[in-house]
Amino acid sequence: MKNEITIKNSVRVAKPREFVWDYTQDYSHRTEWDSSVLEAHVVQNEPNRIVTLRTKGRTSMMFVYKLDDKPNRTTLVAREIESPLIESAGGSWQYVDDDGGTLWTQSASIRFKKNFFLPILLPLYRMMFQAQTQGAMKKAKAIMER
Repeated sequence: MKNEITIKNSVRVAKPREFVWDYTQDYSHRTEWDSSVLEAHVVQNEPNRIVTLRTKGRTSMMFVYKLDDKPNRTTLVAREIESPLIESAGGSWQYVDDDGGTLWTQSASIRFKKNFFLPILLPLYRMMFQAQTQGAMKKAKAIMER
């Protein structure tokens, strides 16, 4: 039984890549534009960044950055996940120069805990997480372009 989804979304922001990186990678701003995040705290920056998050859906996790290549790309894996739904997760963000602006792309893979209803729920989870990602990125874009 398949229990994983991958979500990918891109948005063009009419700001330089460094600006988009600085805003979106600053976790003190995360709750301003990502309504799924209730709390975010940077635990360490060196040798690799580690961030704890508490999100909607009674979920908490730790993001451990594997790549933090400012202002180009990040890659992370979620650890210490406490969630009624999520078994594991990871993803990457990419920032590419685009005609004076930035093409910001998020990609995330989420593996769900297996249960009897998962085959029915998986398409709904995909729609829910895709809509949440699109909405958050759209809000961040609007804030950055003000």
